[in-house]
Amino acid sequence: MAEEGKSRARLSGGSNGRSTTRKATSRSAATRSRSNAATAKATEDFHPTAPSLGPNTVIEREPVEARLARHEQSEVDAMGKDKRRVVVGHSYGPSKMRQLALYGVFLLVVAALLFGGKLLVDSLDTPVGKNIPNSAPWAQPNAPQHPPKPLQ
Repeated sequence: MAEEGKSRARLSGGSNGRSTTRKATSRSAATRSRSNAATAKATEDFHPTAPSLGPNTVIEREPVEARLARHEQSEVDAMGKDKRRVVVGHSYGPSKMRQLALYGVFLLVVAALLFGGKLLVDSLDTPVGKNIPNSAPWAQPNAPQHPPKPLQ
C-alpha cells in the first residue's frame, strides 16, 4: 500500500496546468468503490478508434458453398465463345524451325561484332617504329634528364 501511495503522490491538477503535490493517504472503501464504478462505466462506453477483435466483435462469414464456388470459372469468354477454341495459326508459339532461325541470326550478329572489333583493334594498334619521330621534349637527344623524386 505504501508503494501505491508513492505512485499517486504527484498528480496533475486544475485547468491552469500547474502540478500540485499531495501526500499519500490511505483510501477509504467508499472512495475505492466509486473509483471502480467510474472505471466500469468508462469501459462500457469505450469504443476503439481502430478496428480490432474484441469481446463484442461479430465475424460475418460467407457460406461454405459460396466460398468453394468462387474458384470455378466460366467456359465462355465475354463474347460468349468457347475459351478453348482453336487458334488461327493452329499453334500457340513459334515453331522449332523459327526458333532455330532466330538463334542462328543471333549467333551471326555476335560473330560479326567480334570479327569487326578484332579488325578495328588491329588497325588502330600500330607499334611505334623507326618512321615515327620522337616528338616529346624529353625524348630529344640533348634533353636534360631529371631523376624522379624518392618515394616517401
